[in-house]
Amino acid sequence: MRLKSLGIVILLVMLFSFSTVPFATAGSDVSAVLRAGGGAVGGAGFVMLTGVSKIVSNAHKKVSITVVPGGWVGNITRVNVGELDLASTANTLCGLAEKGIAPLNKPFPDVRALFSVQDTMYYFMYARKDFPVDSVEELIEKKIPVRLCTLSPGSVTEMQFRNALASKNVTWDDIKKWGGKVNFVKWGDGVSLIKDGHADLICAAALGKAGWAMELATVRDMKVLKWSPALLDAINKKTGTKTATMPAGLYKGIDYTVDCPASSGEIIINAKVSDKVAYAIVKAMAEGADEYRNHHAAFRSFTAKGMPTGLFLPLHPGAAKYYQEMGYMK
Repeated sequence: MRLKSLGIVILLVMLFSFSTVPFATAGSDVSAVLRAGGGAVGGAGFVMLTGVSKIVSNAHKKVSITVVPGGWVGNITRVNVGELDLASTANTLCGLAEKGIAPLNKPFPDVRALFSVQDTMYYFMYARKDFPVDSVEELIEKKIPVRLCTLSPGSVTEMQFRNALASKNVTWDDIKKWGGKVNFVKWGDGVSLIKDGHADLICAAALGKAGWAMELATVRDMKVLKWSPALLDAINKKTGTKTATMPAGLYKGIDYTVDCPASSGEIIINAKVSDKVAYAIVKAMAEGADEYRNHHAAFRSFTAKGMPTGLFLPLHPGAAKYYQEMGYMK
């Protein structure tokens, strides 16, 4: 009788122990096959996700993350409809989606925030040194017939600069009316246009040093146009960017700092991905923060504590659970 009672006690203790195992322990048994959308192959968004895939898969052998090409605008829709389980995008775009602002002006009920990459994407106007003005305000106020280059319509970079100019009530069509030209081209084509004297500046976006910008600086003297504090404030309010200081010496001949509008990468996830899997992903990334910082120079500011900061869209409950347990958020 005594042995039987002892056996019952042991069984109850074991059941209680297993029932109270936190996600942190149970995560070692988590399994999932996930499809993740980055940006263009080799681009910032793609690199973000390849690093996530490596770190998470090393921590959880039964979690497979396949990274496929994507686009930061389209990734939000693709995650919402379940075509992607998770994806990289810009926090400013998540802000537009949260506020219902075009082109993300429809509901995204199945998109959740996962973590902030904490990188810095600088938006700046990279101009020939002989361009007649030194600031964006001068360009606008004097209605300079600028021949500029930017990426394709609807891309994050094009939208950012379109909205930045809109804060001063200027459109691409206005620039054409001034006698200027707007070239929607890839970075390499923009470089060629400036080299050949067919363009004056590139509306640029870069995580630190961009190869195409470094290449251009070797054959043409370049400068970065300055944004005024008032214009930066207007842009930040309109687009959700924050002001960040681009360091001096980033590119040849640019021996001065420039305050720029800036965004950060945000990893999003489909709401139907289980809490256990979302928990396992953010836990692996937090514990692998050192490795992620070394994955790419742009991620050198990544910290575990910073993962839940600067996010737009509702946070996935699995991620929220981990952040709360670690004291990273209330």
